[in-house]
Amino acid sequence: MRYKLAIFDLDGTLMDTSEGIFATANKTVIQLGYEAVEDEAQLSKFIGPPIHQCFVAVYDLDPSLIEEAIDIYRVEYNRKGRDLARPYEGIEETLADLKSRGYRLAVGTLKYEPLAREMLGHFGLAHHFETIKGSDDSSSLSKADIVNAVLSELGVAAKDAVLIGDTVHDEEGARESGVSFIAVDYGFGFPKGHPRDDGMVALARSTQEVRTAL
Repeated sequence: MRYKLAIFDLDGTLMDTSEGIFATANKTVIQLGYEAVEDEAQLSKFIGPPIHQCFVAVYDLDPSLIEEAIDIYRVEYNRKGRDLARPYEGIEETLADLKSRGYRLAVGTLKYEPLAREMLGHFGLAHHFETIKGSDDSSSLSKADIVNAVLSELGVAAKDAVLIGDTVHDEEGARESGVSFIAVDYGFGFPKGHPRDDGMVALARSTQEVRTAL
């Protein structure tokens, strides 16, 4: 085993949550008097960064409306958007395989933590993880903050942990927190066939390849 702990991102790594996220984001801005965005390439920017950055990047939302937008988004997503998610094919088997090989597993996500816990429980994945850490009410935590919270709670050194994620924000968070990084290109952030760079110890093209990367 190269690591003791594998920390998984949620959106775009464990689950395909794009349909619910895109629909909820559009519903939110419509309520605030903005136009919906239909371009999926533009909407994909909504997955990865902290949510307050997403509303600016995708819709150029006025900063004075961000707090209200986040409140609306969380209500709408909890009401309907989360049910449009689905675990990626083979992820259940991958998690079970890693646990059988002795890996400790955790989730580190920028999704609102109570929602992340509820969703992983609803889809039968929560039991694989020792802890699930996510964003707080203020949405001010960075990916590195969340990874560091996982390491602190579980008492694992950064050198003994690896983050698995699908975006440059995951890669940056891994670097800032001092953990290794395995990228996946089946999610939203890295396009299919994205080349491995120096910040990645591996690049997995499928959930099956996550197993072999570890």
